[in-house]
Amino acid sequence: MLTPDQRERFASLADILIPAAEGMPSASQAEVPTRWLDDALGYRPDLAPGLEEALQAAGDLPADEAIHLLNRDHIPAFEAFGTLTAGAYFLNPDVRQLIGYPGQVATPPKDDTHTYFDLLENVVERGQVYRDVPQADQPS
Repeated sequence: MLTPDQRERFASLADILIPAAEGMPSASQAEVPTRWLDDALGYRPDLAPGLEEALQAAGDLPADEAIHLLNRDHIPAFEAFGTLTAGAYFLNPDVRQLIGYPGQVATPPKDDTHTYFDLLENVVERGQVYRDVPQADQPS
């Protein structure tokens, strides 16, 4: 996956996209670079080349300048970087709890049988609706 230097660089960039604010942790405080990024890459390995391109293009620029450069000149790499950063952030159960998202919850199927019967009742009350179709001449 990523080297320690790449993770450190990723953390500085990710914290520009997701800073700590209004009781929410920053990307690095939510362990995105150290814990959740690998899981996100496991779900979306197709984004790994874009992430590598983003880190390489960012070079040693200050993080805010690097983010602007990526957004302006390396759009596919920036999109991969942003998708992985946000996805990894929301993989953290503490973040999900802070936003009130319990995760996927099973919901029982809705019984709408009465709606179906109401629809059928309307059809029955209407009666048959059809047009005679002329028969094609049959060869003898």
